[in-house]
Amino acid sequence: MRPALPLVLVLAGAPAAAQHSYVIRHFDATIRVTEDGGVDVRESITARFTGAWNGIYRTLPVDYRSPQGFSWTLRVDLLGATDADGHELRIESSREGHYLKIKIWVPGAEDTTRTVVLHYLARNGLRFFPDHDELYWNVTGDEWDKPIEAATALIELPARATGVRAIAFNGVYGSTARDARVDQAGTTVRLSMPRRLEFHEGLTAVVGWDKGAVPEPTKPERAIDFAESNWPLTIPAVVLLGMLLLWSRVGRDPRRLPLVVRYEPPEGLTPAETGTLMDNTADLRDITATVVDLAVRGHLKIEERPESHLFGLLRRTEYLFHRTAPHAGATPLAPHEASLLSGIFDGGGTVVRLSELENDFYRHLAGIRQQLFARLVEKRLYRFRPDRVQQGWLVVAAILFLLVLWIGATVGARHGLAPLPVFLGAGLSALIVAGFGMIMPARTVTGARVLERVLGFEEFLRRVDRERYQQVVKTPEMFEHFLPYAMTFRVERHWAKAFEGIYREPPTWYVGGGAGNFSLDRFTVRLADLSSRTQSTLGSHPRSSGGSGFSGGSSGGGSGGGGGGAF
Repeated sequence: MRPALPLVLVLAGAPAAAQHSYVIRHFDATIRVTEDGGVDVRESITARFTGAWNGIYRTLPVDYRSPQGFSWTLRVDLLGATDADGHELRIESSREGHYLKIKIWVPGAEDTTRTVVLHYLARNGLRFFPDHDELYWNVTGDEWDKPIEAATALIELPARATGVRAIAFNGVYGSTARDARVDQAGTTVRLSMPRRLEFHEGLTAVVGWDKGAVPEPTKPERAIDFAESNWPLTIPAVVLLGMLLLWSRVGRDPRRLPLVVRYEPPEGLTPAETGTLMDNTADLRDITATVVDLAVRGHLKIEERPESHLFGLLRRTEYLFHRTAPHAGATPLAPHEASLLSGIFDGGGTVVRLSELENDFYRHLAGIRQQLFARLVEKRLYRFRPDRVQQGWLVVAAILFLLVLWIGATVGARHGLAPLPVFLGAGLSALIVAGFGMIMPARTVTGARVLERVLGFEEFLRRVDRERYQQVVKTPEMFEHFLPYAMTFRVERHWAKAFEGIYREPPTWYVGGGAGNFSLDRFTVRLADLSSRTQSTLGSHPRSSGGSGFSGGSSGGGSGGGGGGAF
């Protein structure tokens, strides 16, 4: 749209034949700024009709674009139309894109001259600046397809207006010509064109006054007006309310009991299962913790091996996984654990370099995650698999996004709605649904009770080095047994700190790390590097291919304007 929020008047349906034509003899506007900030407009349009016509029409643009890309709406109330003698005329209005089209039937409009007086009240038509208020009004419009032989305007301000100043522009859209005569007397401004306005030429008035003459809209009023003009932005609020209600009914967990510290993990729950139960997500940290857990349980051995490259100029650490036979009496592997082992040793060997799994292991991740979720459902911790619930809500979010876009585009084509509010409304609504979808998987009562024990165990691992927990009998076996859980909870450094001076020998399942005395702190640092590298490697994929009219005004700018024609 044009800058400075112009109103556009459109002519349509004017016949081209010489025997069937019309001309605008006079366009005289009386514009009164009301005490409450409205703009009361009376347009007296005198037309000479050649041939038979039904009447004339005016098209007033009522939807605009702000510099930021949002919609801005001029509220127009039609107050009626009369002929020169004050007799009411039939009018009909409709929305066509950005415009309000007003048809006025003129009886006897055949080879004659008739005058039509259109009366309407515009709201939201004034501009408010820090140092002044302003009426920036496109009086005649600049989209007439016929010349306007004479144009005048009388602008009346409230009696308490002070510091009144006025200028006028004329010509085609964007012209800064100032041929119009401007006469000011107190709170009254008169404009008159010394020449006729040619094809697509218009007359625009800019009248300013000191602040305080009319009430400036309050912030709540501005907010309401903004919401009405950009109604797609209200959709996210409705969606948020709806998702809150849905979550409270079907997505909320049973009420949790007060946290009680637990000194062991829930029986029969693996590290990956505890991590998944905590956040409804089977992430790579959970899977990496499972690798360490399998090593602790004797299913594999981890070797740290320094390597040199480029003639010794570059050094890096490589990690090797050695498959080993578990000791007698070892607990059976859960499905996700067996899949993890088979995925690591997919080639059939017993030794695998971590780097060999890059851009390859990802093929097994989906199956491992599905097995994790399925196992939690089997244990009656969830009614439905969390991943499927989350995926379902992502589909709903995508459908909602497209639906809002379609509705916005359909309405926008008819009413001139700005695209930005539509995209923002659609995007925010979809994000809200997708966000709630992540927390929508509801745990069962059993799941909620188990989660309480998980959280209590996490509290123990996090606080074990505090004085309150010093009475716990700590052994090297306890450190190793609970280490994968600490990795899942991201508290392995806290857990290791509590075992300084207790865990003095390197574990049998981890080889390497350099010469010298064993240090638990250095071992924890190496485990952190292993965890980070393993997560990165296992998850890797191969690459796929409006300012003031006084400072920048012009003809056609501001409110009002448009055009018209005969029909």
